[in-house]
Amino acid sequence: MVAPPSVAADLDDWRRVSDGTETLFSAGGVSVEARVQVYEDDHLRAAVRERTGVDRSWRFFLVARLELSPSPPISGPLRGLVASRASRGFADRLETRGFERVERRERRTLRIGDDEARLFGYDAHCRVADLDLSVDGWLAVWAPDEAFRLAGGAYPTGVDGEGETAAALTDCLDPSAFRSELFELLRATG
Repeated sequence: MVAPPSVAADLDDWRRVSDGTETLFSAGGVSVEARVQVYEDDHLRAAVRERTGVDRSWRFFLVARLELSPSPPISGPLRGLVASRASRGFADRLETRGFERVERRERRTLRIGDDEARLFGYDAHCRVADLDLSVDGWLAVWAPDEAFRLAGGAYPTGVDGEGETAAALTDCLDPSAFRSELFELLRATG
């Protein structure tokens, strides 16, 4: 069984909604297993529900630990392959969570501890209560040891619509703070 990744101790407003192990690939004596944990922001959910009556998840954060068996040396090409597959898998996860028009817009590096993570940025949209929400998503992929780590999440950045619900939802959103907190969580994952 794959050990869970370590996450920041300060997840007070977040609730773990899933924790599971899955086999991502198995063929020719090689397998890749992942332990994935997903958290949702309960504080934001309660605030929006109180102001608008709309009850749903607005932000999520996920962490994963990938183990390859047998464990090969972590090389540049292997890092690239895992990062590429993880990037596509994250876009699929966004679509599974109800996001539309998911597009990878950016790729760069991010320092996480002593490691350089490959960082992918995404734009997406989500329909909620007759409103169109703009969403940013981020995924970091790195290998601090013999196992790869993935950490990422998504949050709303804007509301396209009019009326009381749109105004109340807009008042609850702080994209700059959401981004800062997500990047703090990425950097605190081990």
